Amino acid sequence: MFGRRRREGLRLIVQRDGSIKVSAPLRATLQLVENFVLTNVEWIETQQAKARDHQAVHPPKQFIAGEKIHLFGLERELIFEEPPDGRQHTVRSGAVALIENFLVVTLPKSERSVAMIHSLVCKFFDQQARLHLPERVDYFSKMMGVKPSGLSFRRQKTRWGSCSPTGHISLNWKIVFAPEDVIDYLVVHELAHLVHANHSKYFWDLVKIYSPECQKHRRWLRTHQFETSYLDALTSVTE
Repeated sequence: MFGRRRREGLRLIVQRDGSIKVSAPLRATLQLVENFVLTNVEWIETQQAKARDHQAVHPPKQFIAGEKIHLFGLERELIFEEPPDGRQHTVRSGAVALIENFLVVTLPKSERSVAMIHSLVCKFFDQQARLHLPERVDYFSKMMGVKPSGLSFRRQKTRWGSCSPTGHISLNWKIVFAPEDVIDYLVVHELAHLVHANHSKYFWDLVKIYSPECQKHRRWLRTHQFETSYLDALTSVTE
């Protein structure tokens, strides 16, 4: 989403494609909802303009050869390879590998649908997160003197991480698109919630000890938060 407004149980959301969605309690009248929308027309138009600008700068991925995809903050070019001779008819799951600055998709040409490539790229990002992020969590946990009760990975549209009241940390695996210092900031941010379950001054003071440029990294995430939309559900991608 590009923006959200609330009032007395009403919620107005401008989505990435510029459409608007209004949620209201059952007791709300149609007139109340219409007035809520009308009083926010200028704000809606501003958010829709942002959505259009984003689509212009970051059009939906087509998952074709030569397309650039960010991983650990660097552009990786998408290229395709046929499976080794004799395996064309047996390799159906496909595979993705990071070789230098290339994301190499090994998949028979006959199976290279957008849906299949999208699935393989998402699976690869998830795998990279599970390989890389636990190491960073362990590293900063020891440094900060904290220990999460568990670690899991999810795919969310705008939320990068969370820490439950029981100390369980959840990280959005799409964060591996970001530079490594931004990834480290996210890890430190969630670990700091094991000490301060809020965003108080004490919380930010703790974060700054282990991520001195945390405000810079926070702004980076806000600026780039929609660039991973191609890793969400495939509804926005066309064949």
